[in-house]
Amino acid sequence: MGLRDTLGRLTQNQGGASLLKRWLLPGIAVIMILGLLFSDHSGVTEVEPGEVAVKYNNTTLGLFGEPATVIKEQGVVTFLPLFQRVEKLDVRPQIFTMEGTDPEPKRKDGEVDHNRTKRLTVRANDGSNFYFEKVEIHYQVIPSMAAEVIRQNGRGDDYKWRALQVHSRELLRDEFGRHSFMEIADPSTYSAANTRAKEALNQRLQPLGIEVTNILISKPKFDERVETAIEDRQEAEQEVQVQEEKRNKLRQEKGRRTQQVEQEKSAEYQQLLGELEARKQQVQNEAIAARREADIYFIEREAAGIAYRDEKVTRAKANEVAYQRQAEGVVAQIKAVGEQGPDVLNREIAEHVFPQLEKVDATPYQQSNSPIDIRYLQSGGGLGQ
Repeated sequence: MGLRDTLGRLTQNQGGASLLKRWLLPGIAVIMILGLLFSDHSGVTEVEPGEVAVKYNNTTLGLFGEPATVIKEQGVVTFLPLFQRVEKLDVRPQIFTMEGTDPEPKRKDGEVDHNRTKRLTVRANDGSNFYFEKVEIHYQVIPSMAAEVIRQNGRGDDYKWRALQVHSRELLRDEFGRHSFMEIADPSTYSAANTRAKEALNQRLQPLGIEVTNILISKPKFDERVETAIEDRQEAEQEVQVQEEKRNKLRQEKGRRTQQVEQEKSAEYQQLLGELEARKQQVQNEAIAARREADIYFIEREAAGIAYRDEKVTRAKANEVAYQRQAEGVVAQIKAVGEQGPDVLNREIAEHVFPQLEKVDATPYQQSNSPIDIRYLQSGGGLGQ
């Protein structure tokens, strides 16, 4: 019969209350002494740095405290053997490693190392398999949830193989198995999968009292043929990157040379523009000088023309007067001659015609009625011969 049932019967019987009061404290003292003598627990334990303790009430009586009390402070913790017990957990940062092929690696003392398990093998979505030579999961127990860790997984390191190993392997396989082997060979892809795996692990493990702080994962490994194909592809991608870098360099060189040529041609253009502006200004100055000379020449010629015109006008006016007077004299002479009558004509003939008649030698001439032989005339014959 258990202690709980015995105490219940004592309280239900008549006079049980007084009997309980009389025998309770001495009974507890006897049990404590027996517990110290026959139990491995002395009722005293120490919470060291990096540890958290959970004190459990093995009974349902509130006299012995809460069902589970988390103690995070360092120092000595006392408890009542048989009525209470204390469990401790390591809350320091730890590393859970997936490496090698041994499913239960041993520690140096020969015990199973629950922080180590065999390497992680993943089946890709295209049916191929790949594995990681080493995966490190950095984690630690959440101190405030130490009682929940023990409640769901058991004492000591049981949570490492009951929760951490099972959930981490499952979720890592799920996250990395979403991709094909060609996709997972891309470092950016498995890096993103690593990030998603960490988030998924924390969503699964934090309610269990475990927090994952980091996941370090090696490069995935494949079958030899797959590795060769991946290496060939990586070499091809590297060559593409090299060619792309060369192309970028050529583009930069093209841009640099284009900019250099543009600068040179811009300088030449500015120089030519300056020369043209100077030449234009020179031509404009020459045009101004030519217009000035033309204006001067025009003014001079205009003045000379005006003077010449004025001179001719003055001379014409003078000649007009002289010719008018001369005409008037001729008219007067004509009138005078007209007034003289026919005697003037006879006198003129006598003065001018008769002297000319003395110089004229004339012979009477009669036209022949017979034809003349022209041949005779052409051969030098004639009437005169």
